[in-house]
Amino acid sequence: MIDYDVLSKEISAYRRDLHKIPELGFFVYKTNAYVKAVLDGLDCQVETVAKTGLVAYFDFGGEKTLCFRADMDGLPIEEETGLDFASTHEGCMHACGHDGHMANLLGFAKVLNSYRTQGRQFKYNALLLFQPAEETIDGALTILGTHIFEQFKVASIFGLHMWPFLEEGEITTKPGVMMAKSTALAVEIEGLSAHCGEPDKGHDALAAACRYIDLLYDFKSEHIRERSVLKFGEMKSGTVRNIISDYTRLDGTMRTFDDLTNKRLVNAMKHYARQLETLYEVKFTVDTSKYHPAVVNDADLYLKIKEELLSKHLNFVELRRPSMIAEDFSFFEERIPGLFFFLGTGTKIPLHSNNFNFDDAVLINGVQLFNTIFLGSK
Repeated sequence: MIDYDVLSKEISAYRRDLHKIPELGFFVYKTNAYVKAVLDGLDCQVETVAKTGLVAYFDFGGEKTLCFRADMDGLPIEEETGLDFASTHEGCMHACGHDGHMANLLGFAKVLNSYRTQGRQFKYNALLLFQPAEETIDGALTILGTHIFEQFKVASIFGLHMWPFLEEGEITTKPGVMMAKSTALAVEIEGLSAHCGEPDKGHDALAAACRYIDLLYDFKSEHIRERSVLKFGEMKSGTVRNIISDYTRLDGTMRTFDDLTNKRLVNAMKHYARQLETLYEVKFTVDTSKYHPAVVNDADLYLKIKEELLSKHLNFVELRRPSMIAEDFSFFEERIPGLFFFLGTGTKIPLHSNNFNFDDAVLINGVQLFNTIFLGSK
């Protein structure tokens, strides 16, 4: 029998240790060392993947394997929680719950290890994946390039995310689209500089950019009825106050749930760029090539797992509508069937906030979720 009270305390210690050492992207060397030290003490095969990621393989005699994933990287945010286990790395913080995701997966590793000690056999083996660089475009894609899913014969993949706007301990997911496609927007505008006292001699890249934003926002408001987001959060332009800007760059994000809405917004971006090139005598370059696909949960897998969760009386509810937040777990689901979950913290503190925090006690619910999925998969 698993003593969940004891395990919960161990998970809390993992989370707090990891919270102190947040790192960015693929540069998660201390995090890797910490996780590996825990896994090396268990009866599993541990390998490094994707530069600083890790996998732990628990062989239970099955022909195929279930994969459970946690992300490892933090964010470039100065922490202001005041916690006694706050970040020790200046300008870097676990503000998206990845410390909790890793601690949850390490707790599940302890459960799987107990099954190995008992000599138990199951239909599936288990592969625990610790993934770097979730907060960038490259993490999941780099994992997919390693072919670990083929190596370990992975049949399906599962993951979770701490979610502050659910009740503490509540677990939720839904079939089909669960999280938005996120497209990085980069627009460059090249004009011609001139003194502001002689504006007719210049081609104003800044004015073109401002008009471009107005046209796009108006188009979305008037013509797009589907839930979606198109916003620019950063503008760089000009060199001094009295010189017409010859270069402007806009960076933003687009969030959509279906391909048609995405295509309509991209087409609008290109249409207004062409229109304003003529009007302002500037050159537009519109880049929408970097994106995370929508998280799309496998419907058949959902029905099987939902039945198991309800039968074991976990605090599970079906998610009512998709979230605009994006996740690179979506790349995995393009390759193999998967399910992604939200685990409620009840704090209502937004993700990526400098005061993001949650009660460690909630993490045991994530372990029970993964254990229920593993034991109930037939």
